Amino acid sequence: MGHTDLTNLLEKEVSFLRIKVRIHCKRCGERFVLRGRMEQGQIQTGFKRCICDNCEFIVEVMENHA
Repeated sequence: MGHTDLTNLLEKEVSFLRIKVRIHCKRCGERFVLRGRMEQGQIQTGFKRCICDNCEFIVEVMENHA
């Protein structure tokens, strides 16, 4: 079973995938590494805003976890 097949199987078996993400603040440049969930094509981490009170940031997927 290939990696793609395993990923598809996990997506069917589990309604979400755990992912590790890097969040980069567009204002102050602060970086955060968090775990989140990929649900219905959207990343959910619970992260709302940076310590500089900015809510505009870049989310980059680092790796997937089952």
